[in-house]
Amino acid sequence: MHTVRFRFGLLLLAFAAVTAAAGDALLKYIPAGTEYAVSVDADALRKLSFFKDLSTNSDAKTFLEDFERDYNIRLEDCSELLFVGGGRRLRGMLAETRLSEQALASRLRKFGDRFSISGEGGRKLYCLLSADSIVSSRITIALTYLEPQVVLATEREYIAPFFAGLAAPAEARRALVTAPKGRPLAWSFLRVEALTGGKKKKNDLSSMFLKGMRTAYLELNVAGDGSGWRLDGSALCANAASAQQIAMLLPTYLQLGAGLLFADDPALGREFLQQVKIIPDNDRVILELNVPKSLADRLGGFLESQAKKRIAPPDPVPPGVGPAVGPGGK
Repeated sequence: MHTVRFRFGLLLLAFAAVTAAAGDALLKYIPAGTEYAVSVDADALRKLSFFKDLSTNSDAKTFLEDFERDYNIRLEDCSELLFVGGGRRLRGMLAETRLSEQALASRLRKFGDRFSISGEGGRKLYCLLSADSIVSSRITIALTYLEPQVVLATEREYIAPFFAGLAAPAEARRALVTAPKGRPLAWSFLRVEALTGGKKKKNDLSSMFLKGMRTAYLELNVAGDGSGWRLDGSALCANAASAQQIAMLLPTYLQLGAGLLFADDPALGREFLQQVKIIPDNDRVILELNVPKSLADRLGGFLESQAKKRIAPPDPVPPGVGPAVGPGGK
């Protein structure tokens, strides 16, 4: 794999970006050229009842192992995460961590020859080569401490572009991203015009939907112990006319998406869409989604059943071949 494995960040984006208030400790390291950001309050996430229930879930265990493999740092070591990226060579995960630099180095040294130390821009890089069986798929992930409790993790080749982005004035860099005023569980920001700029315009729904949008912001909050949740979004548009057009198109996109996601339970999909409010407000479009506990429970059960359906079945056993038998016939 030749691109850093930002499955965690991309997953959050794809599901409307869960959100955590990244404090100034992380926001001040947003590099010039940033086009998207996804933040997660890991400490707050761990306190939710549903997250605690995941401790017995094998899929969750696999996810946590994948996270550690992809970034060479454990989720349990992090209090906040901020994924940022832009263009082809600017991407990285910023983590506010309790793990000391000495402890990290000691942990990575256990990987033997795959571990190495190098430097970039006057900073020490702790590098680990992945163990992919296919040599061409192996990548080197580098971690560097920007300050005692802030770590940057990304592919080794992306360290230099990230550092170059940090050379711009801090105030200008910080202005690239709209961050929450409070402390939601998670948030995301997308500079739509930067991602769509220069591309040929097509007369399809996606082009009509995006061409009038400048930026998009989403944040997720939970109610009580996390049994219910609320998603709030805001899209800044080129003008009021664009906002009206996007507000008219958005229900179509939601219905198409719900039709695919809830194909096995259309009634649940309709109930989910009934919770959505879309409000044009001058040059903005506001989205509100409230999911009470009763609906959240049903959604959780449905998504779990869908996940199980997508698990690949075991390979068939050829005729005449029985199960493996251990010593002594046991």
